[in-house]
Amino acid sequence: MVNTGKPSKGCYLCRARRIKCDEGKPGCMRCQKVKRVCPGYRDVFDLNLRDETKSTKQKLNNRMVNSRSFDSREIGDGSRLAGRADIIANPSSFDIISPISDTSSWTSHASRGGTHRHGEVICAQISTPIDQQATCFFLANFVLLPAQHTMRGYFDFILPLLKGKPDPSLSMAFTAVATASLGTRPNSKALLPQADLCYVKALTKITATLRDARTASSDSTLAAVLLLSFFEQVTATRVSHQAWNSHVDGAVALLKARGPEHFQTRRRRDIWHVVRALATIQYIANSKPAFPSVDWWLMASASDVVIAKFARMNLLLADLRAENTAVTSQIARTAENYENVLKLQRKAEALEKEYVQWFKSLPSSWQPKFETWLGDKGIGYNYMTSATHPGRIDSYSEMWIAYHQNIARSSQILLHVTILRCVAWLGDMNDYTLTPEYAKAQKVCCPLIEDIVASCPYFFGWSKDRNEAMVDKSFFACGESGNTDARASPKALWGIFIMWPIYVAASLDFVLPSQRLYLRGRLQYISEVMGIHQASVLLRAPLDQPSIYIYGQRQRVQAFAALSKATQPIAQNKSPETIARST
Repeated sequence: MVNTGKPSKGCYLCRARRIKCDEGKPGCMRCQKVKRVCPGYRDVFDLNLRDETKSTKQKLNNRMVNSRSFDSREIGDGSRLAGRADIIANPSSFDIISPISDTSSWTSHASRGGTHRHGEVICAQISTPIDQQATCFFLANFVLLPAQHTMRGYFDFILPLLKGKPDPSLSMAFTAVATASLGTRPNSKALLPQADLCYVKALTKITATLRDARTASSDSTLAAVLLLSFFEQVTATRVSHQAWNSHVDGAVALLKARGPEHFQTRRRRDIWHVVRALATIQYIANSKPAFPSVDWWLMASASDVVIAKFARMNLLLADLRAENTAVTSQIARTAENYENVLKLQRKAEALEKEYVQWFKSLPSSWQPKFETWLGDKGIGYNYMTSATHPGRIDSYSEMWIAYHQNIARSSQILLHVTILRCVAWLGDMNDYTLTPEYAKAQKVCCPLIEDIVASCPYFFGWSKDRNEAMVDKSFFACGESGNTDARASPKALWGIFIMWPIYVAASLDFVLPSQRLYLRGRLQYISEVMGIHQASVLLRAPLDQPSIYIYGQRQRVQAFAALSKATQPIAQNKSPETIARST
């Protein structure tokens, strides 16, 4: 008997190069030495499945061959073999989450085992269908179950909706996003065309569902639209990222059509909170006001005062950023415009104080815990591929807490961006970096950036094999209870939770060069290894806030001044805004 050996636990690149991997987390040092991004490791679930598949197949094949010498009469008619095939082929015998497509064809094929060779029958049983792998992968990486303390679930409301006979639009949307989430991982790109096909089918079914007033107002339809927005987060580099905005807007429209009074049960409040969280980030990122209003979004708020205040402040920030875009883009220095900009600055300063008070009021269980301090890496170190940055490393009691902390930090940073844009506008062409507001922004934002950087190793599971505090103890809908395996890859959901704060911190004028490289490297890791391609969209987004906006606005003012001077007789009957638009 040939010994097939134990499957390698090394990273994908080291196995391809046929060299020994040091199996470091989150990336091995051998990849870093050749200046390559470590593609990560096979999931423990997949590794065990491959190992058991090989050994089981070999053992069963040998048993079948040996049994021919003394039991050929019994298996000659195929009746006993067919009966065994029926038992093995039955999907209910596997302890796996319900598949996302019909397996009847697979079962019926195996039940005709009497007409096939033994190896063919056994091979059909031990290979897990791709749809089941995709289902388990999605549930194990993105569907967070609620646990004790402050942790809520995330997308866990789809589980009861998928039981029994789910709505066709929801079933197809789930198939699309599950296939895409597995397909964007390394070495699984061949699944993406199938995911795209399912996505188109899901869109068709949802469009038909929305034509019926009864089905359009169902939880399944809303969940299907949310899953399509998830699909766009995962596949954003191949399809226009604007599609994500469209799906989020569609989910908001469905919420608005039903009204907050229909979202008072626990499951429906969970749906409401997911839509609100997605919409809030979309509003902030695109400088759009909260729609329909801040108060409307709080009508189905949770009883948790900390989370309710957190949601309110972020929605107010979205309103301020939308107002900032409109007010500071004005070229004419009229008394009314001065008053509007000054009023906006005062509102931003007041909201910034609310964030400060919110952080101070957090209970002790919400506070980050200092774990270790890392020294300088030296000149020439490649921070883009590093799992850590010199300085403090923090841990948190729950990943849900770390997520809210970082979103609040990024929001406080963006408030100072708004304040500085107002200061620069009011100062005309004067150097805004010499103002007291700039000095205060630098004093406040630099520690906030350090806090976000210090939290990154916790999100990506750094050193969790040596420090229990760095272990993610969350519960997901598939796999083992709690992600306590030190060798397991970080959950892809954490990449979604951390990528917006990472982008905000990396884009600020105050960030250190090494911090910017490190944070952008984390975005690249989220995109290329964790398979969340929306992170690559953030990598292409503008940097240098707020200076990029301030210098752009001042260039428009200078262009307007030059044009008005050259065309002074013509400009007498035109407003400054009309002349500016003509440029």
